[in-house]
Amino acid sequence: MSRTAGAGRPTVRVVNALETVTIVVTTGAAALGVVDYLRNGGALRRLGREGTMWFDHLSDQPLDERPSEDALDAPIPRRPLVGRP
Repeated sequence: MSRTAGAGRPTVRVVNALETVTIVVTTGAAALGVVDYLRNGGALRRLGREGTMWFDHLSDQPLDERPSEDALDAPIPRRPLVGRP
């Protein structure tokens, strides 16, 4: 028998636990991404369809929908002072 006969290709038994977890997590995340993309049409399609735009200004809203500038804020609740021991 030659010495190279026993050196075959690596098997699953050679892979350590960290490599196995990395492969499983990466494969799972990729599968979840593909499923989300196929079910919902992807994140880029939903972009900008919810909420207001970041550059909206109060002056762009009608007068009756603007918040009141004269409204008073609620008073700050008082807390007892805590000293250091």
